[in-house]
Order: sequence, then C-alpha cells, then structure tokens
Amino acid sequence: MPSPLIKNIELFLDDKPSVYALREKAKQTLLSTGFPTLKTEAWKYTPVTALTSQNFNVDTSDKICGEDCCSHQHHQDDAIIEIKFCKGKLHIEEYNTPTGLTITPLPLALYENEYKKYIFNSFELEKHPFAALNGMYLEQGICIYIDKNTKIEKPLVIKYNQSSADSLQLNIHNIIILEQNAKADLIEQFSSHNSNSYFTNVVNEIYLKTNASLTHYTAQNESPNAYHIVLNAIKQHNDSLYKHFYFASGAKLSRHETLINLERENARAEIYTAYTAKKDSLTDITTNINHLNQETFSNQYAKAVLNADSTAVFQGKIHIAPHAIKTSGNQLHKALYLNDNATLNCKPELEIYADDVKCSHGASCGEIDKDQLFYLTSRGISQETAKEILTNAHLEEIKALITDEKIKNLLFFSK
Repeated sequence: MPSPLIKNIELFLDDKPSVYALREKAKQTLLSTGFPTLKTEAWKYTPVTALTSQNFNVDTSDKICGEDCCSHQHHQDDAIIEIKFCKGKLHIEEYNTPTGLTITPLPLALYENEYKKYIFNSFELEKHPFAALNGMYLEQGICIYIDKNTKIEKPLVIKYNQSSADSLQLNIHNIIILEQNAKADLIEQFSSHNSNSYFTNVVNEIYLKTNASLTHYTAQNESPNAYHIVLNAIKQHNDSLYKHFYFASGAKLSRHETLINLERENARAEIYTAYTAKKDSLTDITTNINHLNQETFSNQYAKAVLNADSTAVFQGKIHIAPHAIKTSGNQLHKALYLNDNATLNCKPELEIYADDVKCSHGASCGEIDKDQLFYLTSRGISQETAKEILTNAHLEEIKALITDEKIKNLLFFSK
C-alpha cells in the first residue's frame, strides 16, 4: 500500500506543462525506490515509518500567502528581500532590489530552459527519496539568480512559517545560482505559531560558479510535533566558497542533509552546526562532501546538547577522489549529555583514494561539569538556570563565529 504522503499526487500531474515531466520523473523514481527503511544504510539510525504513515493534507489551492499570515516584523533596514512561505504559499517583499539580483517563482523559472537545466542536477534523485517526494509535488519554490560580479550587501531572507490548524505537507524547492565573482548572504528560518503536527520538506539546489561566495544561515525552530526534512545540494566551481551555519532546536523528527560537490580546484566548504535535541525528539545531521578535484578544502564542526529521552544522529562522510591531491577535509562533533537516557549515533567516515591529502575526523561526548554547576548554584542560581547557562555556553562557540550583529539579530530574534 502506498504511503499517505503521495495520496494527492494525481492533482499535480495534469497541470503546468513546464513541470509535468519533472514531476513524472520524480514520481517514477519514488515508486521504484520507495521510502527508506532501517536497512537503508544512509537512514539506518533514523526510522521514518511514523512520518510516512501520516495522513498529511496537501493544499492544492492557488491562493498566495496574504498579509494575515505575513504580518510579522519587517526588516527593510537589514535585509534586501524577504521571501516567505506561509502555509506553503509564496509571498515576496522586496526592498530596493539591486541590479544583478533576480527572484523568480519556481514554476515561472522552469518555463525558461536556462533555469530548467539546474533542477535535479545537483544530486541523484534515486538516492534521496524525500527529494523525489518533493519533486512529485513540484509547485512552490523560488529561483534566486545573482549575476556575475554582483555583491549583495544585505542578506536575502527566506521564512517558512506554518501557522495553519491543518496538518499540511509542505514541499518547497529552491534553486540558487551565483555566477562568477558573485557574493551573497542567505538566511532561512523555519518556525511555527502552534504545536501542530505537519511536514516540511525542502530542497535547496545551490550552484556556485568561479570565485562565487555564499554564506548560508539556517535557524530551525519547528513545532515540537512537526516533521522536518531538508536537503541542501551544492555544486562548486574553482575558488568558490560555501559557508553554512545551522542552528536547530525544534521538530519531533528532523533530518538536515548537506551534499557538497567540490568540482574544481580551490573550492572551499565550511559547515558549522549547533543543535539541541529535546525530549522525545530525533535530530539527524547528515553531510556528504565530495572532493572531486585537487586543492579543495572542507571543514565541519558540530556541537550538540542532548536532553532526556532524545536521540541524535551525526553522519559525516568525506570522499576524496583519486586525483584530488593536496586536499584537506576535517570533521569534528562534540556532544553534551544532560541525561543518561539520551542517545547519540555518530558515524564519521573518511573515504580516501588519493595520496598527499590531510583529513581528520573526531567525536567526543561528555556531561555537564559538576564543579562548574556547583560554582553557579552556590551563588544562588537555581540548578535549572545553571544548566541552561552551561548548555548555552557549550553552543556559543558556534554562534560566536558569526561576527555580523545584524545577521545574528535576523537569525535569532526576528519572527
């Protein structure tokens, strides 16, 4: 019996010729591969039966997001553009959009062949079943195009908000292209105004041409009953830089997967993660970085806080191709346990087929320092507050890497 997640697909296959073939390709792929099980190596620590058996609704209306669900604070002083997906519907607010930046709703972008070639091109569809599900419902999303030699001074902000009382399945597909010498900051925020159960399924395909630079920030604070799956798939040309900061504290089940192909010389990728796994939640951080050319660089650093009865998964794979000499790839994960009932499944991998490379991976875990806890409580601070101070300090190292205060305000304090 097929999963309820694909029950409404017939409503999507007959319209919008620009995406019909893409939807059909995704549909046939998913019907062939099926959803992952615990026998699927990449998903062995993350059971998804609870998700795939859910009977989430799909909003098939043509309504766009209105002011009723986008009436939060605006940031025209700090952001160049805000792209909002409220209940899965697109709403764009532009503030003096500069020359060289083009924002196009995905269905319109796919009418043009120059954009069509980018979709499903940064990853193998058959290896990513939830991306195939996303493709089956290909409807909502945006294409961000930044022309060569264009430097966007203020960040682009994408907000995903689920405020509906309905249990919705939200499938959003974004394409982000930075041409030669382009530079930008991108902020993504996932949030909810209630504690409902819903499913957010986002695919970001990112293409960085020669000497392009993208700093990508993500804050995930979904409902504690939500399901959250994101795939970031990045292709990088020579001398390009992709830097990602990921902060997560929400969702019942979340999987944040990053796939990076360093295709040309001197391409560089850095991923910094700070997450809190809350009670009865499962948080999955998965990365795959492929060094496909010589003198490429990657660095991954993750810090975690695990609460009682929580489960965390960290899977990080570094692949060095046979000709990728003089490459450097590093990976480190540090976890702080707040309770003995927390579970961490850590699976670092190095797959090296070249000589003259520098690679490392490591993982550590520990508990709150009892001396530090005693020091704080002996000065009149409650034990609960003292633990909060110490756990925040554990994660602060990642936050401190963000030096732009306006970025921090947009990322952590805006709604």
